[in-house]
Amino acid sequence: MSFKIFTLILLTEIFNFDECLTSNIIFPQIDDFPTECSLPDGSDGTCRNLKYCPRAITAKNITVCYYEQFEQFVCCKNNLWSDVTNRPITRACEGEIPVNTNFLKRSGTNIHVPYVLRGLHTYLGEFSYMAALGWNMLFGENAYDYKCGGVLISDKYILTAAHCGLLNGAPPAVALLGGSNLNDTSSKPVKIDEIILHPGYKANESYHDIALIKLKDSASENTICLWGIYSLNDVNVTAVGYGHTEFAGMGSPTLLKAYLTVIPNGECGLHYRTEESLPHGITETQICAKDPENLRDTCQGDSGGPLILHSSDQYGIRRSYVIGITSFGKPCGFNVPAVYTRVSEYIEWIEKIVWPSH
Repeated sequence: MSFKIFTLILLTEIFNFDECLTSNIIFPQIDDFPTECSLPDGSDGTCRNLKYCPRAITAKNITVCYYEQFEQFVCCKNNLWSDVTNRPITRACEGEIPVNTNFLKRSGTNIHVPYVLRGLHTYLGEFSYMAALGWNMLFGENAYDYKCGGVLISDKYILTAAHCGLLNGAPPAVALLGGSNLNDTSSKPVKIDEIILHPGYKANESYHDIALIKLKDSASENTICLWGIYSLNDVNVTAVGYGHTEFAGMGSPTLLKAYLTVIPNGECGLHYRTEESLPHGITETQICAKDPENLRDTCQGDSGGPLILHSSDQYGIRRSYVIGITSFGKPCGFNVPAVYTRVSEYIEWIEKIVWPSH
């Protein structure tokens, strides 16, 4: 089996962000001004943002209502829309992405991000939903070895990789929340109450590599949104973790990030045709991402950490969504995409555990 823990390290990339001024403005809700429309089969619908109408993505014929900024609005069947908006993951999705304007160099609508060699450092609070999973150490009271990452999706649950549920025969004992520095003694870890592996996970395979961790005490940190749509090819995303900064090197005590691009599963599968842990190849339950410029390679780092998509709605409110959970990749020097568990394929399983009453 290939290395189970890794991260990606890059040098430079350019990202597009929407300009938005939200201070002292009360934005209308998404349902305030619905526009009626007709679907190709003659049934009634309402114009909605494509990302909130998942079935339209796979439909043979869709009716495009209009475009607003970079968002596409399509005619969505009314009962499909209500199913999406009433889902627990939609109602639980709250909070805006913090933007460090001093760090980013703005040029028109483009932001040129200066990379730091061997990984880009994050600023305090940038990924407040990030979690580090710690294992008890043999010496020292309250001493932990942080070997995996995760992401807070509710006040009681962390989403992580299933293979992080048991490392060297031991489960994680605590979770350090808020994207804290691992050496910061003022940050108090939260004890883990329960680890729930996906029922389809097998230790000798890399499929269904996803798990939920229940905390003993409720967390006060911000939570991340869950992305519920399958189609994501060629979008810019962010990988986050306390990864090793170079091959066989020491891990970083501070949170690192890397900007990547999602690539098609077919292209990704070409790199893993002989991978023993993938007897069925790369499947629809997985998603792959890599450095589009091929400037750096894949190295070991945090497993279980999030692959994040930053997306703006039509009112300019920017949110962060977890689209993947770090699963595995090949060691440095291969320059191949990393493989993540695709979160959208596990929404129902997550909802039944995290929000059972909804």
